[in-house]
Amino acid sequence: MEWIFVEDLQSEGLINEYEEVIKYHFPEDFKKCVRNYNGAYPVLEVFLSFKGKRKKKRVFNHLFSFNKNDVTTIWKYNDWNGRFHEWNTDGKMENYVAFAGDPFGNLICFDKTDDKIVFIDHETLTVENVTDTFTELIGSLRKS
Repeated sequence: MEWIFVEDLQSEGLINEYEEVIKYHFPEDFKKCVRNYNGAYPVLEVFLSFKGKRKKKRVFNHLFSFNKNDVTTIWKYNDWNGRFHEWNTDGKMENYVAFAGDPFGNLICFDKTDDKIVFIDHETLTVENVTDTFTELIGSLRKS
């Protein structure tokens, strides 16, 4: 898998620090990807999301960076009681950890309850299933 615009990870300790803040431990395949491709954009970017029998093409724009001062830092996401409080009116968003975004403001997340990957539409707050693992998500990416 080819990635572009990689941001050098300033410290692997940032991943552990973030895990403590959000009270979730990322799967090892994801952490390995971040160590190599922090904040990067995959060259292959299209994947599918599923809601019931409906499937929809989605775009994986970029991984969020674990460096605190990068423009697309993960540190400004997952604040369901702060910046994203309007997304969390019923508390359901607290089960998700955003790790990537699409070009339209939607989020690609881990489900904290089972480590599965979901897509969250920012306009409707609809949660759509994507894959069972991060490795499956990366393996499913295709050209646009």
